[in-house]
Amino acid sequence: MTEERGDEHADAIVVGGGTAGAVIAARLVESGRSVILLEAGPDYGPLDGGAWPDDLLDAASLPTSHDWGYAGTGAAGQPLLFDRARVIGGCSSHNGCTQSAGWAGDWDTISRDAGAGWSASAMAPFFAAASERMQLREYATDEIQPFHAAFLEACVAAGLPRRDDLVDLDGGVGAGVAPVNTRGTVRINTAGAYLDAVRDDPLLAIRPGALVDRVVFVGSRATGVEYLLGTERRTVHAGLVVLSAGAYGSPEVLLRSGVGPVEELAELGVAVVRDHPAVGANLHDHPTVQLEFAGTAALAEALRDFGRTRWLPEEQAMAKLRSPFADGPFDLHVYPWVEPDDSVESGWRVILPVSQLRPRSRGAVRLQSSDPSVPAAIDPRFFSDEEDADLRSVEHGIRWVNDELRHGPLAPYLGDPIGTDAGKLDGEELRDWMRRSHTHYWHPAGSLRMGRADDPAAVVDGSARVIGLNGLYVADASIFPDIPRATPALPTVAVAERIAAFLVGDPVA
Repeated sequence: MTEERGDEHADAIVVGGGTAGAVIAARLVESGRSVILLEAGPDYGPLDGGAWPDDLLDAASLPTSHDWGYAGTGAAGQPLLFDRARVIGGCSSHNGCTQSAGWAGDWDTISRDAGAGWSASAMAPFFAAASERMQLREYATDEIQPFHAAFLEACVAAGLPRRDDLVDLDGGVGAGVAPVNTRGTVRINTAGAYLDAVRDDPLLAIRPGALVDRVVFVGSRATGVEYLLGTERRTVHAGLVVLSAGAYGSPEVLLRSGVGPVEELAELGVAVVRDHPAVGANLHDHPTVQLEFAGTAALAEALRDFGRTRWLPEEQAMAKLRSPFADGPFDLHVYPWVEPDDSVESGWRVILPVSQLRPRSRGAVRLQSSDPSVPAAIDPRFFSDEEDADLRSVEHGIRWVNDELRHGPLAPYLGDPIGTDAGKLDGEELRDWMRRSHTHYWHPAGSLRMGRADDPAAVVDGSARVIGLNGLYVADASIFPDIPRATPALPTVAVAERIAAFLVGDPVA
């Protein structure tokens, strides 16, 4: 039986201490508001406090611990894992640290429905603030490890300009080295960048291990949140509730709270607070197809020599390509990495992924149970758009890698293909392999779409308030109508800065 616990009160409750939630909580505290921050995962304290696990601090590779356990299927029914980090700092504690901002036109498109405050020019100062707080830095030339130096040479030989403009909203096609949110070899997450500055402030209460069940309403106003701490059920109250649980978690909480499609809620026995058919819809992610190769002895030797005197990150460089389906200057990322692999003679595997940055396919987040411990069903419906543009654009990138990149300056580091040699496939045979073998870029977005208050496809308005409800806001990647053509970590921090400015400037929020 679940035990009940007495109530707590604050000016604001932030659900989720991840990439966006840590920003929102810190900015509200800095504005003088008391905040209860509910985080389902552990809180390891200050980033420099000595309690953080090594894998979360080490920016050289991607950690796999602290995962929520979301899963689903790909275009051909293959199982896919949808990793999300269950820890303070969220996916900013897990990511590869290579940062990009996208293209100005994406933000200007958002602003047509969401308001002028979302245009590229309006967002620029928030990107600047995010970059400063996340301690973004550029790699020096002698810090670029040999594989990535060869990748850049191969891109230039294939006709791409060298452009280190990944955080420039006016950037275009080219190849460069992405700025990183690291200090030395340590990954800087939003918990360290934002929360550490206010951890000692009595206005902030962080509640780790708090599994949020639902938002509490009085009429159409959000007045609090119910959460589980082990077997204890607790309730916290506030005049402002901000959901920052991510593109999967925020719609889950809304649906369990009775805000969503009435038919779906009825099937689960959830009492309806507001019929919102768009909750959980519009889910999309960047579909990715990977070419994989055994690393050569030459690669192993080059990495070993480099690593003797310098830090050896697994990912650094990135290329931006334009396919025939692009609606802007570029629509594809090629973001290679190397990783240790004992099954390969050299000890190294090489991955050359191609990802579609402006997918047209749309899926959904759907509850399987009203029990908050049961993950939602996740289905981005990869490669399902009627025009086949997502698949064909990635095919364009795969052909470019096979025809141009494999045989240039990168070739000495590429051994035999691992698995299917996509270079020997063509036409429908190649596309069928892509459907069966694709993965994703770990960039879910859009499940609580932002737009005009009179748009039935929108869940939040241009101030990020849930349409039709009071005191309830969303601040995370779920609000993107279309995900920017970028790795969304930096854009999500900038979005949180933008929404925090709205909230701080609104006395009733």
